[in-house]
Amino acid sequence: MSRDELGGELREFLIESFENLDRTENDLVGLDLGADNHEVLAATFRTLHSIKGACGFFDLEHLSQLAHEGESLLAVLRDAPQLLGDSETQLLLDLIDGLRRYLAQVELTGGDGDEEENDLCEALQATRSYLEGGSDARSPMEPSSRPSEVQLAPNIVVFTPTVEPTPPLETLESSAPISSHANLLDQAIRVDVELLDRLVNLVGELVLVRNRTLQIDGALQDADLSATVQRLNLITTELQEQVMQTRMQPMESLFVKLPRLVRDLARSLHKQVRLVTTGGDTELDRGILEAIRDPLVHLLRNSVDHGIESSENRALAGKDATGYIGVAARHEGGSVIITITDDGAGIDPSAVGERALRLGLVSAEALSSMSDRERSELIFLPGFSTSEEVTNVSGRGVGMDVVRNNVEQVSGTIELNSVPGEGTTVVLRIPLTLAIIPSLMLLVANQRFALPQLSVVELLRLERESMADELAFVGETLFLRRNGQLLPVVDLASLLGLREAIPNYALQLITIVVVQLSGREFGLIVDRVVDTQEIVVKPLDGFIGAIGIYAGATILGNGDVAMILDVAGIASRAALSLEEVAVTVLSGVADEVIEEELVLLVDAGIAGLIAVPVYEIERIEEIDSYALEYLDDQPVVQYRDTVVKLLTVSELFGGTRDLPDSGPIRFLVPSFGVSDRVVAIREIVDITTIASMTQGSTIIAGRIVRSVSLAEVLMTELGGRHERV
Repeated sequence: MSRDELGGELREFLIESFENLDRTENDLVGLDLGADNHEVLAATFRTLHSIKGACGFFDLEHLSQLAHEGESLLAVLRDAPQLLGDSETQLLLDLIDGLRRYLAQVELTGGDGDEEENDLCEALQATRSYLEGGSDARSPMEPSSRPSEVQLAPNIVVFTPTVEPTPPLETLESSAPISSHANLLDQAIRVDVELLDRLVNLVGELVLVRNRTLQIDGALQDADLSATVQRLNLITTELQEQVMQTRMQPMESLFVKLPRLVRDLARSLHKQVRLVTTGGDTELDRGILEAIRDPLVHLLRNSVDHGIESSENRALAGKDATGYIGVAARHEGGSVIITITDDGAGIDPSAVGERALRLGLVSAEALSSMSDRERSELIFLPGFSTSEEVTNVSGRGVGMDVVRNNVEQVSGTIELNSVPGEGTTVVLRIPLTLAIIPSLMLLVANQRFALPQLSVVELLRLERESMADELAFVGETLFLRRNGQLLPVVDLASLLGLREAIPNYALQLITIVVVQLSGREFGLIVDRVVDTQEIVVKPLDGFIGAIGIYAGATILGNGDVAMILDVAGIASRAALSLEEVAVTVLSGVADEVIEEELVLLVDAGIAGLIAVPVYEIERIEEIDSYALEYLDDQPVVQYRDTVVKLLTVSELFGGTRDLPDSGPIRFLVPSFGVSDRVVAIREIVDITTIASMTQGSTIIAGRIVRSVSLAEVLMTELGGRHERV
């Protein structure tokens, strides 16, 4: 079997076993030079015990049996080292050779092999039996008087023709088993981790020099220099890839410790849980793997403690008595996606909100304006815990906030999705490495910034003619119309304090970089995208790191320093509520008389497309359909601690009610004095302007749209009880 085809754990076992046997062989040979018998026998016993223990994991029955017989003999010799003589030492050396032959078979076939060491096993058993029966026959100081081929029991001889002695040194190359293990050991060496880290840092410095050389070559335009620089570029790139590969470790090294964790925790909580891991061969940088170890462990503990129900409650809910937790890893682009899924009780947004309110982590006013998803994400607040009492599992309020911080410290993101009663899924998006990362180089107010490509979704350029159609302010927030959705946009130069915001009409061209954070997107206005580079990340210390919008710094080819932008920090500084990307808060729009009126174009289900004046809308909210309740067959929702009726546009025009059976339900909250009614819609289509608002139909972008005044239709539904504010 090709060595590349050997599993990582099996390969590691073979290498370690061969190394241990080489060391044990030297120790046994050293007995002739007066070495301490007891120490050598104890070390040899530990080596065989380790090999036997691993054999059970890899299902190597023959190898395990031979190691077991050797271990049994050593147990006798370890307790009575005075019994060790030349014959026993030679038998132990033959045992080492037999184990090597087995290991060589495992290396070649990937399995236990067909050959058995029956004669060697019988010799080991016979010697052990003889020593156990005649341990008093020899004094501690008396050397063995038995010859090398002495009859230890009737008709049993220690050395048989089928057990070959260790070949002399000059014949090692012709011995297949020994040659095999030597080749395997030649393929792997143990290197100090600090040495690897220093090597990676040196390669990072080489990349900086390469970037500088490429820049000089571009300026000089010398043919001979260009050929040399391109060769240097190729070698540096290949060296960088190979060195970075030395830091990569499979996720299996982390996964292998999870089953015991889940089992012990489930037993302590009297629950039945089944853990399934996939994607263990997915590789990740060693430093990042260590950084996400604690977050992953905490997420699993949360799933077992808070997610998976007791067997009794699962039976009542019609679920299998044994809960399911899945951990999966896969590569996607330049990152690793780790998904933790359970089929437990899920997260109740209302319960989370109430708990956060009792803990003083959020105000009642803020809570009332939150969507279900925003309430669920309150679990990431510092100090939040749903446990009423402190245990060794939970209740201390140190949890999901630390998970998010640890993930974001390695430039990762975390996304939470939960359906009450069905389960929860947490998605971690982690970069492969942080040492050298591909980035977009951005020009903002004549300064260069680096933006990791992992966060970039797409680049957009808007000409002046299309700005009015594509960009619109809602309150103080600028939105971009993109793929039928409204995307919040941030002027990066203004946010960084490099200049005042430039009015759209003063610009001939706008470049927008669309970025993502935890599965949600927003845009950054920049002056220009210069190019893409592989940058070496330098950490930030002191007050610069505390600013919160920079993930580090890098040195450019010309020697200048460029700051690396932190997408999460930018979103926080811009006070973007990314939950409102799809459910946009429409407030603060001046109710002034203009020739053209700003309207919200929405899909109202069977009522078709409708246009509603923006000034008549206070908010757009979203709830999950499971949260919908009924009073006398009338759908109602809880909004700001009050119960309000949920009406559909079709009902308002005399048609039938058309609410979705599942998924989210969005509704418009009127901005006038009707406080007990909201209007359900399907989707937000666009924000646009039309001629002065009149009831009836109009054509917008080639489609027939019904113009609707919420004030008038709700006044009609209320029977004239309407107060305009």
